[in-house]
Amino acid sequence: MYPDNSKISTRETFLSLAILLVLTSIGAVIFLNQFQFNPAVVQSLTGQADTIGQRSPPVNRPVDALIHLPQNVSPLTPPEAFTPDNLSDKINGKAELYLSAGFKRLDSQRFKDDRATDRWMEIFIYDMAMHANAFAVYSIQQRDDASPGDIGRLSYTTENALYLVHGPYYIEFIASEATVEAIQTLKILAETFIRNTPVQSKTVAEPQLFPESGLVPDSVAMIPADAFGYSKLDRVFIAQYNLDGTGLTAFLSDRKSAEAARRVAAGYYAFLGEFGGKNITPEDSMKARSPRIVEILGTYEIIFTLGPYLAGIHEASDMNRALQLAGRLEKRLQDIHNGR
Repeated sequence: MYPDNSKISTRETFLSLAILLVLTSIGAVIFLNQFQFNPAVVQSLTGQADTIGQRSPPVNRPVDALIHLPQNVSPLTPPEAFTPDNLSDKINGKAELYLSAGFKRLDSQRFKDDRATDRWMEIFIYDMAMHANAFAVYSIQQRDDASPGDIGRLSYTTENALYLVHGPYYIEFIASEATVEAIQTLKILAETFIRNTPVQSKTVAEPQLFPESGLVPDSVAMIPADAFGYSKLDRVFIAQYNLDGTGLTAFLSDRKSAEAARRVAAGYYAFLGEFGGKNITPEDSMKARSPRIVEILGTYEIIFTLGPYLAGIHEASDMNRALQLAGRLEKRLQDIHNGR
């Protein structure tokens, strides 16, 4: 006997509809749940972001909160802030100098002078963490057409700008026009910043260690890293001299201990030798401790140490003049070392 096909077909139809209804319900629940807020998922994603090292962008703080704008000066653009991670976005090509000198943060903004519709100025406030770091970028960046700024000991102006150091800050005020009125506005901004930004009173001692005779005014600068191409020679102060028409560069670096000074001096001497430098030191050349004279590429390098100081003359064209200046530098350091 064959089965009743009509009965079987009806039963299977109802069963299929029931299964389809269950599957549809499950799908609807899954679809709706994907739009529900799940704190656990957010927490997991946050932890993952921290793991891969993502960083929040620096908070942009109005420069006028740091400077307290004088009358007739108002913001022209929103403030900008930069950290070591993105400094090159603002000053591409120069970022390495600031980073090597200990840069922490840059705040910048443009302002307008309400008394002149076409006059605007941009302010760059570099937080360099330490006064010596600020001095380093100030001295290396100093323009050839600089004139005294008359705002503190470390300041100068150019036709349309004012540059200065205040504690750990290196600051640039740049105007859109080269006029007396523009420079005067920049000076008011600088004086306001100094007045409202207390800092520890600190000076860089090394510029006073160079002998004064023959020293070119305002020529002392600090190289923060890789001085003269040698990677282990950092925080080196240099000074330009003119001895009877001969230009010379003296240098010194406080290495904090006599042992460290001797170690870096030996390393620098070996570095010069790798590039063809020849030791031509005469026995009676000078009275400095461990002096060495190296001839390299037609110039002369003099290297010596005294206490914690590594010092010498860099790329001199005249060996006799170089020895004369090295002797003066050695005597000056000796007097300082003896407490005179």
